[in-house]
Amino acid sequence: MLKYVKNVGLILVILGHYYFCSYVLEEVHEMKNYEPKIEISYNTNNTDDKNIKEEKQTVSNTLKVNTSNDYLAVIEIPKISLRRYLYDVNSKQNDVDKNIEVLKKSDMPSVKGGNLILAGHNGNTSVGHFKNLHKLVINDEIIIYYNNIKYVYKVSKIYDVLKTGTVAIKRDKSQNTVTLITCLGNDRQLVVIGYLSLRF
Repeated sequence: MLKYVKNVGLILVILGHYYFCSYVLEEVHEMKNYEPKIEISYNTNNTDDKNIKEEKQTVSNTLKVNTSNDYLAVIEIPKISLRRYLYDVNSKQNDVDKNIEVLKKSDMPSVKGGNLILAGHNGNTSVGHFKNLHKLVINDEIIIYYNNIKYVYKVSKIYDVLKTGTVAIKRDKSQNTVTLITCLGNDRQLVVIGYLSLRF
């Protein structure tokens, strides 16, 4: 009987190890195949090239942000204890497999009616920065520090969509917006929309 119990225990340990490894490998596979693509209108008349260039070179001294030109801003979400640097869209560090990615169609918070679009991985890995995004509820704060200004957004809409390679962003285009996107399992994506409520 004791031998039987030992054998069953050994089988359970092997199965547990197998499923754990499968989960990790699936998470890594998910990261490699994640290509954030967004369906969104983009109005290039909102800013001029000179202002964009100047804004990208300015970093927040109040946060003691590293003065590397790659650093663009800081995101903070108090509800889920998240605080991360954001990188310039042309930086090699602006990659969902390394950090929270600023998507190329994004507008900076200073652009009237603009939309800052950020994508991050879910899961318990070193780059799973949006792993707790599903815990956000309406009116939770998303804070962006950019160009020495603190932008406070309130979560206004949360929805999930089928993962098809594109994400339709449903927002009020007259409002300054931050959009956060992450995966939910293998076939869904979570979208969190926040509207600007305060800046100082």
